[in-house]
Amino acid sequence: MIKRGAIFCIIVLLLAGLTISPALGSIIEADNSNVTIYFWDLTGKKPVKKIIEFTDTQWISLRNQLKEIKSESTSIEESLNSQFTLFKQYGFISYDINYQILKEKANKAFEGKAHRPARNLLPNNVIINAICAIDFELNNGTTVVFGLNTFMNLVGFDIISFHKGHTNGGIHTNGLLKQSTDPGTYLGSMFGLLGYWMGTKTGVGTYSDLTVAGFTVFTGWFPLES
Repeated sequence: MIKRGAIFCIIVLLLAGLTISPALGSIIEADNSNVTIYFWDLTGKKPVKKIIEFTDTQWISLRNQLKEIKSESTSIEESLNSQFTLFKQYGFISYDINYQILKEKANKAFEGKAHRPARNLLPNNVIINAICAIDFELNNGTTVVFGLNTFMNLVGFDIISFHKGHTNGGIHTNGLLKQSTDPGTYLGSMFGLLGYWMGTKTGVGTYSDLTVAGFTVFTGWFPLES
């Protein structure tokens, strides 16, 4: 198949554990008139593949609605619930999913650890957190990821990612600590993810702009001078 235009990728990672099958992904091939979405759902016993056709206008509308949700939400829970509802409306998922359900899945998948509030003694705009909800959008930069459907799993995790880029809305986590950063340029990483992943694919395992919402085993973020 001849590929034209930009290549986008949406990754949905709803784990039943940390040593199971590779994460699912959907590749979006865009030309001048429409976008074809190939979607794999690995949340059940067998992978389910969907092919969804969007116009360019629908695709732009979806991206704009996601940005509005992130800018208007007052908490990670509200943001994730609104984003999951939007994905269901657009036909990416047919099942009911919300923050509480995902949190219960995360506690089970991540060794049953509950969220325990702790004091945040880190400097401003530095995030080091574990077993936490995470919500962020990188507007531009570079992401390198291992453990998607194009890679073998590493050390039992379905995703290991490294990020460098700018965020207009900051990075937000809530788990062992409740942490948020200001808009700016950051260097970060995630180790294990349960949730969804959407970005512009620039190569094998590499992305430029990126949106992530879900739960992660461990994450760290550090500000960089602009």
